[in-house]
Amino acid sequence: MTEKFHLSIGVKSLKESKEFYRDVIGADITYEGDYINIDFYGTQITLKDNPEINVDLPDLHFGVNLPLDKFKKLENNISMNHSKWIHTPIHIVDKGTEMERQKMYLNCPSGYLIEIKGYKNLSW
Repeated sequence: MTEKFHLSIGVKSLKESKEFYRDVIGADITYEGDYINIDFYGTQITLKDNPEINVDLPDLHFGVNLPLDKFKKLENNISMNHSKWIHTPIHIVDKGTEMERQKMYLNCPSGYLIEIKGYKNLSW
């Protein structure tokens, strides 16, 4: 078995969150019952029903680092089909350095901030 990172979060609606993570971000649903497990680019995220969740914590976010080509495909799909979820549009960070990346932020239905980054060079 390969070791993987795991994250469990409360969500306001399992149904809406499942649709967001599957249809907008492209995550696979690996289990569905009274909670939902998704494969978020190699990280297992467990979504647990909690309609009272408050995600308004400063600097609370999670995300994924992708090769630039995968990022561009995902960003294009989100921009064309799911733009209502975009919190901060695509922008470039650390231009001209080894850490140069394009990134964008999304808000999931429960309000979590999700950072998606595309790197020209993931060998660091």
